[in-house]
Amino acid sequence: MTMTRIMAYGLAAMLGLFSSQLLAEGGAYQIELIIFSQAMSNTEVFEQTASQIKWPSALTELTAYKKPDATTLDDSYAALAKDSAYRPILHVAWVQSIEGGGVIAPVHIQGADGKLDGYLRLQHDQGLQMTVDLELGSDFDGGSGKAVIYRLNEKRFIKLNELYYLDHPKFGVVVKISPL
Repeated sequence: MTMTRIMAYGLAAMLGLFSSQLLAEGGAYQIELIIFSQAMSNTEVFEQTASQIKWPSALTELTAYKKPDATTLDDSYAALAKDSAYRPILHVAWVQSIEGGGVIAPVHIQGADGKLDGYLRLQHDQGLQMTVDLELGSDFDGGSGKAVIYRLNEKRFIKLNELYYLDHPKFGVVVKISPL
């Protein structure tokens, strides 16, 4: 095999790896997430009783974004709803464009009952990064008589069209981000 042919195959492979990133760079994303509580036994002690979220500036309400024509996680939501160990809290999807500089405005995520609050933010910074910072309030912590807030705060690099599960002993998030 000639060196030119090896280089051509290498270039084609690299373009294939980055094609989904390039497709979305000038356009829009469909962001879909499911948030659910889970009744799993655990021995962790949770003592947070006040919000600890550090709210970003330029937070945008979810209602400001267009809803997609179709969602892809409906079967996952239905499976969670059927399993007694889980209780779906929220299933939302929206379409969000990339602004100048690869920064995407953080989106305020809130549950209807006010117990779920937080945000999801995407940004291009040497790849696509997702930051999720959510808090879920409980009615009361077993024996203490105080309301407890459970926090899930994660930042990770992601690939488009892949399913991500963010885990906390008391609740979880399933996220899928796709280019349009």
